[in-house]
Amino acid sequence: MRTALLSISAALYIFALSSCEKCATCTTTSDDPQTQGETLTTEVCGTGKEYTDQIEIYERTNWTCSEND
Repeated sequence: MRTALLSISAALYIFALSSCEKCATCTTTSDDPQTQGETLTTEVCGTGKEYTDQIEIYERTNWTCSEND
């Protein structure tokens, strides 16, 4: 009984720590002289630290990101 309870607790703990995939839409305005003023858009998806690192990189390079619902 104790082993079963411990196994269930461990499974719930692991499930609680796993992150759901999040997506955000990032936009910026082109600096290219041939397409100057054109809006560039990309979608960024990921989980946990991978996701937040991607968003930080885009925002450091003057992209505006908003999380999708």
